[in-house]
Amino acid sequence: MNSEKSLAHRMLLHARIPASILMGAAIVFLAKPTLISWMSGFVIVAMGEGLRLWASGHIHKSAEVTTTGPYAMCRHPLYLGHFLIATGFCITANSLLAFIIVSISFFIIYIPTWKNEEQNLIDLFGDTYRDFMATTPALLPRWNSRVFSGSFSWALVKQHREWNHLSALLGGMIIMAAISLLDDNLIMTVIGLLT
Repeated sequence: MNSEKSLAHRMLLHARIPASILMGAAIVFLAKPTLISWMSGFVIVAMGEGLRLWASGHIHKSAEVTTTGPYAMCRHPLYLGHFLIATGFCITANSLLAFIIVSISFFIIYIPTWKNEEQNLIDLFGDTYRDFMATTPALLPRWNSRVFSGSFSWALVKQHREWNHLSALLGGMIIMAAISLLDDNLIMTVIGLLT
């Protein structure tokens, strides 16, 4: 049974990257950004990445049950940040269809992923993690005064390679800005040349 769980967990971990690439491709392909949608989406992307940076600076993976900072409000602030980022890009793209595709894809991949991660944390920390699960929502944040406790560490952010994520986001926003500046006919010509 453990080997089956381990295999499923590894498969889901490996599926996250291709799924993110496909979600990004859907956003770019369906994009019809305007200046207003780009600016609005940028704010949501920035909020999502801010949450990810904050969470990355608090979490000590596999060493403790982190219950401070954003982990005081929800068990999976990194995934919540990722969802906010994806939503922000859909707003930037000005595409409801992209949002529907991305939302469905996100939950198909990430709910089983975090369920597997939670089982691993239960195996590691037992009742400490079960108590955390009982008092802290999975994804939708709920206010808790512990949000201001604990210590934030830029070294942890670096250790978790959040800078790579930030670089990809900046690249994505540049691509969306370029799409908004290009003429639709030019985009169709380029797509025609690539296919």
